[in-house]
Amino acid sequence: MIDDRLVAHIMAQGICRGTREEKLKVLQGEMGFRVGERAEYVLITGCYHHDGMPHVLKALKSLIDVLNIDCALLEKEYCCGWMPFGQPAVMAKNEDDIARAKELSREFIRENFRQAESLGAKSLVLFCAACEPNYANLRDDTRLEVISFSDLLDRHFAAGRLNAEVDYYAGCYRFRRRITSLPVDVSAALRLLGKIEGLKVNEVDNSLCCYVPVHLERLTEGLKASTLVTICSGCYYNLRGRLQQRPGVEVKMLPEVLWQSLQG
Repeated sequence: MIDDRLVAHIMAQGICRGTREEKLKVLQGEMGFRVGERAEYVLITGCYHHDGMPHVLKALKSLIDVLNIDCALLEKEYCCGWMPFGQPAVMAKNEDDIARAKELSREFIRENFRQAESLGAKSLVLFCAACEPNYANLRDDTRLEVISFSDLLDRHFAAGRLNAEVDYYAGCYRFRRRITSLPVDVSAALRLLGKIEGLKVNEVDNSLCCYVPVHLERLTEGLKASTLVTICSGCYYNLRGRLQQRPGVEVKMLPEVLWQSLQG
């Protein structure tokens, strides 16, 4: 059963864990993201990543600045509902909770649409992989273009240089298929990696799911480089935790590699 106290917390704070003030202290106060200002792009960061991967968001902010991208955050970004309501309901196969989770998700996302439209934005940019399928289901509820952070960077990032070899894992999007039947386009990430001179990219089989033990074993056994790059925030957390005991292997999100390629 969905916890009404958690629903009330999201309605009050926007975020599903912690407070809006704590989140903005990191994103606005420490990283310098613009908040609540008119902008061409509005970035949806999600509820977990400001403290789960602040270094990645800092790299993304650096790219936004150096590429002169007109981008801001919402004053009060609402949780999409997947982590607190949707995923538990789907895992429990509770149809009543699934239906209510969808209603709550629609309410919260539409409020984010409303705020972004009021800021004059043309596009809503999604950073969190868990948010994306819920937004995909509601694309027709807004005049905004809804894109990924990879799509955004692909429009503005022209070239970089990095003499390195990486393994690239796009993710399998297995959980996504439980939320939406709409296709997902992840081609922008490979285009971006292809713009980095000197970078050798080994593609990892994205039919493998890093949350399935036998798939994870095959995935890790097939790694060729010391750096594994992904665009999926969920895969990032899982692989980073799973590979901690494997010496000499690091997991990075795409913005980290792009930013590194501009450092000369």
